[in-house]
Amino acid sequence: MTQQAIGSKFHLGAATAADWRMAVDGSLLQVMPVGDAANIGFVYVTEHLASHMPQVLRRIAEATGISNLLGAVSHSIAAGSREYCDEPAVACLLGTVPEGSAELFSQANRIPSGWLGIVHADPHVPALPEILQDIGEASNAYLVGGLVASREARPQWAGGLVESGLSGVVFSDAQPILTGLSQGCTQAGPQLTITAAEGNMLLELDHRPAYEALQDAFNIRSMQDLRRLGSGLMVALPIGGSDRPDYLVRNIMGIDPQAGALAIGALVEEGDPLFFCRRDVESAGRDMDRMLADLKRRCGGTEPRGAIYFSCMARSQDQFVQEPGELARIAAVFPGLPLLGMYCGGEIAAARLYGYTGVLTLFL
Repeated sequence: MTQQAIGSKFHLGAATAADWRMAVDGSLLQVMPVGDAANIGFVYVTEHLASHMPQVLRRIAEATGISNLLGAVSHSIAAGSREYCDEPAVACLLGTVPEGSAELFSQANRIPSGWLGIVHADPHVPALPEILQDIGEASNAYLVGGLVASREARPQWAGGLVESGLSGVVFSDAQPILTGLSQGCTQAGPQLTITAAEGNMLLELDHRPAYEALQDAFNIRSMQDLRRLGSGLMVALPIGGSDRPDYLVRNIMGIDPQAGALAIGALVEEGDPLFFCRRDVESAGRDMDRMLADLKRRCGGTEPRGAIYFSCMARSQDQFVQEPGELARIAAVFPGLPLLGMYCGGEIAAARLYGYTGVLTLFL
């Protein structure tokens, strides 16, 4: 394999058609010929064609000669600057990495070691956050990826059909890769300490009823104020040991004003830090631009050859409803970048499960 082949851009193809054969062939027309050196591929299929996913992947493998194919089904996928939502579509990203630098896996207990892994996971896997932490430690790899967002079937592909669980690929450091994480929330009020909790119930924050702390953070003085603020109220759980301020955003699932308690989408313990935040359009745009500028700086003078983007379904539906959207912002910073994307029910970064985030992975 020549250095020129390894350094070439990935090939991107996408097509929509009711017949899976036409969708596959339409995407293949845009990527062929991939050349003999091509040895890695990612394929995303919308849920309209989920039942045909094995045929789709086998067809692409036969046409390209690439056996290292990784794939998943989603309600919405992206290719380049276009999103395919609620329509039958196939999109693929094919390229070349150094020989032996990529190893597929289809079982959590058989993940290879490496330095970066791309993971697809079924959201119904029990104890998924703990499993991600375990395989991150076992593989010694920085894990990125997403949870399959599909209303019915959720097949995956890792050199073969994976009907549940998780699957992915682990790269060695022979293949340079950069990743970035973008959140879409604004902090409201100061950071607090959980002083009383039971499971996912917040009882006291800084020795005050949790609901009182929520009222202060968002200036809530009545139930009418609370209803007016809507569903964008969240809590954030700060993560230590990161090179930049990082946090996990979780939903506020229930409020009991009389008891002064809040139910959130995470198990917490006394002594844990927490702050309230709000998901909004402006915050999402600012942080997306910050992430892209940081990745551009880290690329130096190197132009990325291809990209995989995992984004929360809620971001495209609620936060990037005005131009420029997520894909347009990426294209503005990295013109002509071959990008394949999947909209998820949860995103993975640093082997942790996030929500309302965008995770961009660049192949250099």
